[in-house]
Amino acid sequence: MLRKLIAISLIVLVTQIGCYNTYNVALDELAKAQEGGSLAAVKIKTEAGQDVVVTENTKIGVTDKSGVYHAVSPFNFTMSQNQLIAPDEDFLISKSEIESGNVKLVSGTKTALVVLSGFAAVIGGALYVTLTAEEEKGFGSN
Repeated sequence: MLRKLIAISLIVLVTQIGCYNTYNVALDELAKAQEGGSLAAVKIKTEAGQDVVVTENTKIGVTDKSGVYHAVSPFNFTMSQNQLIAPDEDFLISKSEIESGNVKLVSGTKTALVVLSGFAAVIGGALYVTLTAEEEKGFGSN
């Protein structure tokens, strides 16, 4: 039973984390996602210098100094000089408590690998059951 629980937990973890690329962004850059602009999208720069586009469907948030991630709705939060207010999440945090901003974008490669791994597990399970099954015994045989 414990093995099944561990396996299910790992599957959930991989599908939730494995399909995204997470980028750290400075709070000044994350603040650009307060407004959607004319196209409901803004370009922000990661700490590594890459440009990423934030839309209404992009997962963004902040990680506090204790390591806890807090999701924030793009284009519906306010970042002042002292605090971040996210009304959709009923969340208020002092900027001094924030370690970093985060942007999570869907990764096509990682998503494909998760899907292919799932198919391989199903096919492998079916082959195992088929190859290890006992021969069928009829009622009339000795």
